[in-house]
Amino acid sequence: MRGPESLWRKAPPASRWAAAAVGVLVLTGASLMAGQVFEETGPSAEAGPDDRYTAAPGCGSVPEEAVGELVDEASLDTSDGGLMEDSDAVRCAWTSVGTGAAPRTLQVDFRAYFTDAAGETSGASAAADAVAGLEPFQRGAVAAPAALGEGALLGRAGPAGASGEAVFRDANLVVRVVYIGAADPGAGAMDEGRARDGAAQAAEAIAEAL
Repeated sequence: MRGPESLWRKAPPASRWAAAAVGVLVLTGASLMAGQVFEETGPSAEAGPDDRYTAAPGCGSVPEEAVGELVDEASLDTSDGGLMEDSDAVRCAWTSVGTGAAPRTLQVDFRAYFTDAAGETSGASAAADAVAGLEPFQRGAVAAPAALGEGALLGRAGPAGASGEAVFRDANLVVRVVYIGAADPGAGAMDEGRARDGAAQAAEAIAEAL
């Protein structure tokens, strides 16, 4: 029986890229949405009077120019989210997979943290704690652009393919940006540095637009 590595090497480049992209998106989504439960009884959170963001921004808040510069022939592949305990989240993903362009995916996750019901932890404090507790950046972390503010992070999103991730906070909102490209030379190869720079570029554009 052939092992996973053998099957991976024998798979067509497009199949390998799709698997890598899905792997990174799942990894990022899991880390962002850890503990999320969409309750059948309805939303369980609302913003406090001092929370700047009363809801997570929608996918339309991401500048089209920022998407277009990183993903040729981009189409919005994912747009979902909802209220969670003491927060609201939206996930967006644009991809060129399946088009004639080099395979690229840009994922943006917004999560607005709300002051808890007891009023003991502000939304901004909860957001800062969420960023400080992230771990993926232990894998090749580098200094984030100053424009992303204090505590911003920049590094590799995961082990699958060439992927970069940038995270920054604006008051009670945490924004995570993942940029993914195929590592296969036959599919428009993108190395880790370019992926990381792309994530930072998109994050700066989003920060300016907020």
